[in-house]
Amino acid sequence: MNDIEKYMMENRPEFNTEEPKEGHFDRFNKRLISEKRPVKLNFRHIIQIAASIAILVAAGWFIIDKSKSGDKVAGHVIPEEVIEAEDYFIRQVTVRYDQIEGFYFQSEQEKAILLDELKDLDIYFQKLMEDLETNPSDERIINAMIRHYQLKLEIMDQIINQLHQIKTQKTGNHEEENV
Repeated sequence: MNDIEKYMMENRPEFNTEEPKEGHFDRFNKRLISEKRPVKLNFRHIIQIAASIAILVAAGWFIIDKSKSGDKVAGHVIPEEVIEAEDYFIRQVTVRYDQIEGFYFQSEQEKAILLDELKDLDIYFQKLMEDLETNPSDERIINAMIRHYQLKLEIMDQIINQLHQIKTQKTGNHEEENV
């Protein structure tokens, strides 16, 4: 132990002579209690988002199913541009998944429902990939794949914005209570 520490330990009672003003600890405890409340996300908003995603998936599936035509050619390789575009979109989607998973949810069930709805969009993309393997030269399938990822990113951005708004709204309410 160095000299300063030794001196402070030996003379500790002399350093602790001042007490805070009356009611300080009560005010401090009230603030701690009010800050412990977690930000709650409204389950209704999450269900609305999930329903919107489901409708978009169904509409996209219907449009692609109806617009598909032409001979099926097997054994063709998927164009390199499509693979590069898919890699780009996968990276973007992964970033947004991480952002959404970083938010606090009222329950793990709400979070799981939202993430499952987003992952259901991947089933639609797998169907497009199968169609592309069958018809590699069909520009409509390639355009549908790109549009699928664009829509998915837009949906995820909307979800992130709504989650930010809910978080900001809840944080603002807590600050007003503390004033």
